[in-house]
Formats: sequence, structure tokens, C-alpha cells
Amino acid sequence: RRSRLWLAMAGTLVICLGLCATRDLGTCVKGAACKASFFQAARTSQAAPGLHLHSKPRGTNLLHRARRDTRALAEVAGRDDTSSMLDKLPPTSTQLPDLVKPATVKIQDGDREIYLLGVSHVSRRSVEQTEALVDAVKPDALMLELCLARSGLLVREEDSFGAGNEERAFYVNGKFRIVGMPTGPGFPTAEEVLDWAGASVQPGQPLTRPNFDQLVKNLLSTGIFSSVRIQADRPPPSSVPLYMSRRRIWHKILPSRTYIPWQLDEDAPKELFPVYPLGDVIFNCTERKGMLATMENIDLTGDVPGELSDLKERILGWFKETKSTVRTLMLARKAILDVQPTSKIDFMGGDSKNILISIQDLGGMKLSGSNTGLEVTVYDGRGAGIMPTTVEGYTIPKVPGAEGESQWLSKRGVEWKAWSDVDKRMAPETLVDYINNPVASQLGQFLISRFGKLQDKAGRKCQINPGEAWQTAVAAAVNNGAKMVVLGDELALKTQAELAKNLFGRLATWATTGALTAGAGAFLQMNPELGESLPIQDPHLYVYGLAAAQVLGVCANLYNPVRTMQQFARQKGSTIESKLEIQEPLELSSAPHLLEGEDALLDWPGAREVVLDMRNKFMADTLFRMIRGKPARTPAYVTFENSDTGDVLQRFLIGPGEKNDANPIGVGVGEYETPELRRIVAVVGAAHVHGIREEVQRLLRSASD
Repeated sequence: RRSRLWLAMAGTLVICLGLCATRDLGTCVKGAACKASFFQAARTSQAAPGLHLHSKPRGTNLLHRARRDTRALAEVAGRDDTSSMLDKLPPTSTQLPDLVKPATVKIQDGDREIYLLGVSHVSRRSVEQTEALVDAVKPDALMLELCLARSGLLVREEDSFGAGNEERAFYVNGKFRIVGMPTGPGFPTAEEVLDWAGASVQPGQPLTRPNFDQLVKNLLSTGIFSSVRIQADRPPPSSVPLYMSRRRIWHKILPSRTYIPWQLDEDAPKELFPVYPLGDVIFNCTERKGMLATMENIDLTGDVPGELSDLKERILGWFKETKSTVRTLMLARKAILDVQPTSKIDFMGGDSKNILISIQDLGGMKLSGSNTGLEVTVYDGRGAGIMPTTVEGYTIPKVPGAEGESQWLSKRGVEWKAWSDVDKRMAPETLVDYINNPVASQLGQFLISRFGKLQDKAGRKCQINPGEAWQTAVAAAVNNGAKMVVLGDELALKTQAELAKNLFGRLATWATTGALTAGAGAFLQMNPELGESLPIQDPHLYVYGLAAAQVLGVCANLYNPVRTMQQFARQKGSTIESKLEIQEPLELSSAPHLLEGEDALLDWPGAREVVLDMRNKFMADTLFRMIRGKPARTPAYVTFENSDTGDVLQRFLIGPGEKNDANPIGVGVGEYETPELRRIVAVVGAAHVHGIREEVQRLLRSASD
């Protein structure tokens, strides 16, 4: 039998490997993304290149990337012109793949290094370059051109909130509460019961359906409840998803309740899956009744105090008064603990007419588990007077750390602290309106969202999903042991607001000019004698035409970037890829490298200052703080590992620097301290690379002076 079992396991592993090589084993899930967080809601409102605010992040197939990298490397190696340019680049301490060299810029600060990778948000090649660079450098930290408001772009579509119940993981961003807790003499407090049930979990602790079912069983096992139902409130508006590694490849193939840890497949990449926030988790409980119709005999055994010689008679009297077995035994519990507080009590035979009360004086020993005395009347959540519960087989294991002694630890030495209740109450609850002009807001939203939809269309032509470059970078960083993933960009809401104000200002200026011109035409129409000296008939009509041309001209000018992107998105995917390929290495560039189509929005009034200059300075400051160990003012996903299983949990933590809208107190699960970082990879839009490099080098020179 044992030989057949081993043969079956070996055959299953072979099948798994074959399936992994031929198709994506991830679950394709349809549904809306989580709308609980206003930061996630922000990502669905607008989309723009540079801002990179796509509305529907979709999945990425990690299993096919190695083959794509091989093909891309062969492509680059076969181009003589690219190879000659690469020869001009200075040597680096890390041997970079030829695939990433044209798009990578290195900044040296003593023995510390920053690798800037310029990407396109709609190019498959950029996704492959991202993974290849992170794999080659193995950085201490990764910085992304994302912010708090766009953190939802890291969620893949198949892992969206619309996945099946068993596939979702949650963390409690509120408190555990009991509703319907029985009160009366002898009953424990709700806080005691929650502690016994194991409802005091670590900050950001992932919980899946098996974990919640275990909490229900733990509550029923106290013996004082007949039923327990779980209800969860909506999370606080400032909540964001966390990420963890889960064993998807194996548990989807093997039978229910089958569990294979990572240790049996150490080379398998740890795929990240979102852990969605919940508000308060409420246990709706009902008191346990109907155990006994009568009590006839009471026996006591063990360390019975002499003061309780009349306890039998008192119990029978209480039963006549309360008509409740549970309340009677809770009164007996109170009487015992009042005399001997260190007693461990067991009420045996609670489902029969004969009750045996066992009392054990623990003295100085610590009691483990609950101590209602009714635990012995419950087995696996079942017992007399308890509503039966049905638990089906699971396709996923319990998440470690929810019970037992395992802890989520930062193996790379990142210090952090969890938010206090006071800190959580200081978290922002609503979106900040940086525009305060409904017309400007609507105009900006229309143009930016239209541009973003066309950008998504171009990405689909290249078989890339919104946010795929960021998702790939994070997965590669985790698998290469990075300490953290920093969201290093300026808050998108501010950038969009400034852009919308500039658009509205240009429109208002020309609309005012057109109105004045039309007013002049009306004046000519009302005073025809003034136009008699002109060599044209009905001059006021020409003036009206000029006014209309002015208004239409500014409208066409504002819509021109959208039209440019529309024409770009109509091309074939191969054509788009070829036009987005970076031919001349960015290391040799003396000006921002603008991509065709994708960077057309820079033609909008004031866009270069808002989209490039302002954000370049912000991201450069983020990198400078990271490389010099100064207090960061941007949030980050910090990597933690489970002490027992090695599973990965990425907690969302706020930077220790200045607290502002981009780095607000109370958001996520706590605050991190900037660790020592020697190698950093930054993934940003190609147009940002030059400006960020110049600003970082300026900051480093200033710090040295």
C-alpha cells in the first residue's frame, strides 16, 4: 500500500509539471474589484500614461515568461546596431542581460547602486525587461512608479475581489466582537472568550475560510453557545490590500484537504495573492440551551475545597430556578472560582441526568485554553444543544500564524511598529478634492480617462494587461529576497488635479477670447454703419466665424493627444512593440526619451511640468532617501516570512518621514523604519529616467558638499 501511495504521488507530480509547462494553472476569476477602499476606487476613475491609472488590472502568466525572455534575448542579440550601442556603455558590477541594457541607467553612490529601468506601460518587452533586471540585480528594495492611490494596480484580475469564497484571503482591519454574549453570574467576559478562541491575531494576519471556520469551532468548543455566525463590517475607507504567497499550483490539482508545503518544491516561484481588508468581524452567538430536562445526581471529584461541601444542594436549587443547564453550571463555576481562583473545572455528563464535577487546582501553573467547564461536552464543535455545522473539504490549507506559535518576521531586518487605536482613528476617510472646480474636474476626467482607455487598447494589442509590469516586478522582487517594495511616486490625485487645472485654464482663456470676439461681432451687427467702410459685406458674420474658430481650435488642441493615441492604438501589436523599443541606450541620452503615442499627453498645456518635472523630483527624493537611509515619506510593502512555513506576507506600511496625503498616518497596518539598502531597482516610465537621474545625482552632490 505504501509503495502504491508513493507511485501515486510521483505520478501526480509529473502531471503537475506537464500542465505547468503547457498552460496557466491560475484560476481565471471574473468579478468586480474590491470597492471597499477609496484608494482602490481612485484607480478606477481615470487612466493616463505616466500616471498609469488603468481601470481593470488583469492577470499575468508567470509560467511562460522564461520562454519570452529567451526569445527577446535572441532578438536583441541578433541586432548589430543595438550591440554596437551597448558596447559604449560603461561596465557595471552586476552583469546585466542584453535585454535590459538599453533601458537601464545605473547611479553609483559609493558601494551603493540604483538601477533605473525605463519601461513602456503597454509593451510586452518592458514586462520581460522588468523581470530580467530584478532577477539579475537581486535588489534589497524595489521602487515603483506607483502611489498609495494606485496600489490597487498590483492586484491581478484573476485574484480580484470577485473570486470564490474559498479563494479569498482577508485580514481584519478592525476588531473581533461578540454579539449575543450571555450575561449572568459565572459567565466569562466577551474578551476572555475571544482570547480563548484565538481571535487575537497578528497585525495583517491573513485569514481564509478554514481559519474562520476554526474560530467558529473554537467558540462553540467553549460550550456556552448553541450557534455562531460570522458577519464582517466594511473596512475603513483607508484600507488597502496586503499580499501573501499561497500554494496555488499544487492545491488546484490534488484532491481536497491535500497539502504540499513549499519545502517539497523549493524552486517553485512564490506567487503573490491579495489579502483583502475587513472591518470589525462580528460573531453573532446564541446561548446554549436544552441540554438537560432535569438533574438528579451531582458528584464532585479532585481538589474540592472544604467550603464547597454544600455545592451539590446549591446546584440542584439553581437548576430549579434557572431551568437552564448552562446557567446552572456557570453559577457552580463562579462558586468554585470564588473560593479557589486557580481551579481547572470540567462538568462531565452535561448531556445526562448525572453530573460529575472535576476540579483541579493548578496553583501557579498557567491555564491553556478556555475554562468554562463545558469544554468536555463539545467535540469538534458538536454536542447536545449545539446546532450542527457542516464543513466541506477545502482546496486551500489554513494560513499559518492565525493560531499556534508561528510568527511573521522580517528576515531582512526591517524594523516596524503596528498602528495603535489612536493612530487608526487619524487615518483619512475621504478623498481630498484638490481641484474644487467641478467643470475642470469633469474636463480632466473626460480627457484623461479617454486617453487611458486607448492606452489599455494598445496594451491589449501587445498582450499586456494593465499593471502587469508592476505585478511582475513585485513577484520577481519577492522571489529574489527583496526587503521591501516602495511606492515612490507623488499622489496621483495631486497630479491629475494640476493637469485638469491646466486644461481648464487653457480652455477658459480661449473661450473668453472667443466670447470677446463674438461680442465684437454682435456690436458690429447692432451698428451696421460701422461696417460700411469695410470692403466686405456683413462683417459681423466673419467676426462670428472667427470666434467659433477660436473655440473649436482650442478644443481640437486639447483633444489632439487623445487623437494621437487613438491612431497609435489602431496599429498592430508588432508595430506598436517595434515603435516602443528603446534603440539608443538611455544611459547615453541627454534628454527625456519620449515614446510614440504613450507620451502624447505631454502636449497638453503644462503637462511636462506636472507629469514629468514635479513627479521626477518626488521620485528622485524617494530614491535618495532610500539609498542614504533617511526617513522615507512614501509607503511600502515590506516582506515578512512565517517562522514555521517560510510563506511570505507583504504588510503595507507607511514611511517614517513626513506624514501627508501620500504617506498618511493610520493607513495600512503600521509604520516602517528605513533599512540599510545597497541595491535598489526603480521601475519607471521611460520619459522619467533622464529627469530622475539628474535630480538624484544633484541630491547626492548636495549631500556630499
